Amino acid sequence: MQVPIRLAVSNISGGEGKTTLARELAFALSGRGYKVALFDLDPQASLTKGLGLHTSADAPAMRPESTVTAVFRTDQPGALPAPIHIRGVDVWPANDTLGEAEGILMGDFTRVENLRLAVDDLLEKNPYDVVIFDCKPQRTNFLAASIAAADHIILPVSGMKGVENTDQIAKLLRTVRPYSPKIALRLIVPNRMKAQTRHHKNLLAFLDENYRQFAPISRPVRDSTAVVGSAAESRESVVQHAPNSEVASDFQAVADDLLSVLGVSA
Repeated sequence: MQVPIRLAVSNISGGEGKTTLARELAFALSGRGYKVALFDLDPQASLTKGLGLHTSADAPAMRPESTVTAVFRTDQPGALPAPIHIRGVDVWPANDTLGEAEGILMGDFTRVENLRLAVDDLLEKNPYDVVIFDCKPQRTNFLAASIAAADHIILPVSGMKGVENTDQIAKLLRTVRPYSPKIALRLIVPNRMKAQTRHHKNLLAFLDENYRQFAPISRPVRDSTAVVGSAAESRESVVQHAPNSEVASDFQAVADDLLSVLGVSA
């Protein structure tokens, strides 16, 4: 791999499975030998909680200094905090402190590039192969900063609501392109699909007919509440908790599709 791959998993809509997809890609790629950095950039901290990092009030992930917030406090970004290493992946957690970053960027959009610059510095010192940003929903300045730190967008879609907001993603890309010239939508991931239902059959057909011209569409990830729920109870990724399950195979297939789109041998 010639350069680190910087991926933002994003959709303006909530409920599309962004966090699950970001987590599964991180651990799927780590399991293949890639050195992975995983950033939780959603103040709700679903990714962080799902990995069992908020189990107590004094947990390291609960500390204000553990998040990326500090890089936005000054005009020139400071260094990122040390990550939390969990099951082969380095994680930068989220907590309520990220709300401060949102407030800073609302008052000073010139700092929208700070996270990208901080990650640039990180990558100069650490040989990460893949950096994954789990982004918050809703179009805000903090989401713009999160997208600006990436080079590639992965768009999970679980229903028509997630498709209808792609125009907002396009506007966001235009906003951040001065900071990330290569940024583009690289892969659309049909997520939580129930293949037997008319709704999801229609959604897959709609994506194929109307969106393949904008970005490749991955193989779908099936809806599997039992397996995903069991992994969540264990505070693990599906690909580690139930590696032989059908839904784990789906996530591995998406990882294959992603690497293929990016021209990387799986």
